[in-house]
Amino acid sequence: MSKGYLFLIGNKADSSVIYKRMIEIAGGNDKSRIAIIPSTDQYGRNAATDFESFFINELGLPKENVWTLPVTAFDEATDEGATEKEAIASQVALAEKLGRHNIIQFTGGDQREYVDFLKKNKIQSPLLDAIGKVYHDGGIIAATSEGVNILAGRSIAADDSEEILLSRVMMKEDDESKVEILEGLGLIDSFTFDTHLEMRGRLVRLSDAVVLTGNKFGVGISEKTAVIIHPDMTLEVIGNGNVLLCDHSKARLISKPPEQLHARDINVTLMSAGDKYKPLTNELFPDQDKESILNIPYFDANDYHVSLSVFKEYDTSQILINYMLDNEAKDVIALMDYDKVFSHDDVSAFMRLIETDETQAWFRKSSGEGNAETLNRYSGANVHLDVIPVKYSRENKQNKNFDVVLFGTNNDIQVVVFENLTSLPICDAKILIYDSNKKLIFKKGSDRYGRAVFQKLFKAGAEYSMKISYDNEEKLTSFTFDKDMTGICIY
Repeated sequence: MSKGYLFLIGNKADSSVIYKRMIEIAGGNDKSRIAIIPSTDQYGRNAATDFESFFINELGLPKENVWTLPVTAFDEATDEGATEKEAIASQVALAEKLGRHNIIQFTGGDQREYVDFLKKNKIQSPLLDAIGKVYHDGGIIAATSEGVNILAGRSIAADDSEEILLSRVMMKEDDESKVEILEGLGLIDSFTFDTHLEMRGRLVRLSDAVVLTGNKFGVGISEKTAVIIHPDMTLEVIGNGNVLLCDHSKARLISKPPEQLHARDINVTLMSAGDKYKPLTNELFPDQDKESILNIPYFDANDYHVSLSVFKEYDTSQILINYMLDNEAKDVIALMDYDKVFSHDDVSAFMRLIETDETQAWFRKSSGEGNAETLNRYSGANVHLDVIPVKYSRENKQNKNFDVVLFGTNNDIQVVVFENLTSLPICDAKILIYDSNKKLIFKKGSDRYGRAVFQKLFKAGAEYSMKISYDNEEKLTSFTFDKDMTGICIY
């Protein structure tokens, strides 16, 4: 077990509180000796200069305590014409100097360059040995943005949540948008990290990355937020945003890579400032000033909800909070944007959040850290996440006034009918089920949440068809039933 700390920072902006805590752990300004490791792209070079100014001018560290690894070291270590012996030799003196620091800061930038530089051809360099020694001797390894991803054993490189779900299935092998699995620095096992969680709607991308990297936990960090991983592996949140953690240890993985992700019962935890989490026991310890709110709903919303923009800015945690943790919702369907020009043969996905008997929720209102205004801080534990592939189907290439989603769960079929512009539920749609001989076997109306559940009616592998009617319009679809049936969206 390491004696050191990892500081995983969503981004550098507005993060004085985070870095002051880091310097406090390191023993104060005089004892904090910081080495900055930039990436070689323009972002990394600029960020290194910004970090130097920040540490010296804003946090008050002595100038001699802040050092930036020269970018020329990257060129020497990654020179294609150099032998491995020459590449390693070029780092020895730098590694010795790096080892005299007790804080190492990765700036973010191109994560591939970091890995090529420090672990070329999977061979650990002297610099990486020095980084590992600083960490294991009680020092601090800090990283922002893409720099966070490289600290684990494996990470992913991809675009947004939609691309990671779909491009590895539908795109050509030589397409630049395909998902790439990267070897990381290996400072911590069992974790996959991701940043810009809320701004870029990355919960589903994070869940898929955990599967692709073969890890157990995913930790997604928002802007203005950091996760501290203590020597005993306890995770602590500081800053002004949210952290979402997904635990796959008991999840059911229905698909296998490279198939599109289809998973049920991923355990999701929402954390904010002051919260601590012990991954070995799956225990969340909310900030001591937070109070339980699970049975004290605040937001005026239905106990069933359909969202159409889950992968947009800030929607993921707000859906979880507004419709479940601080409301009476037990079941939330969150679709991707469906009203678009498809680039993946009408294949998409949706996520489903489900309250369980073990779900817990806490809340407190507090002043924001730094210059932020008063914030609402939520925590939630043991919400289940399903990620379900879906096929979109448009009848007669013409939009109607309502849309339908149906999917299988165990021995049931769930149908959700909602208005196609507002996503508001339709409570009086008529739903008819026919067997393969076109015989009507069941009919039902959608409830006030736009939902109808057909229980223990279907046989695995059998063919069925469904007709949904509302306001003098009809939609038809056929399907083969399976207990873990992928979704169909008629729009």
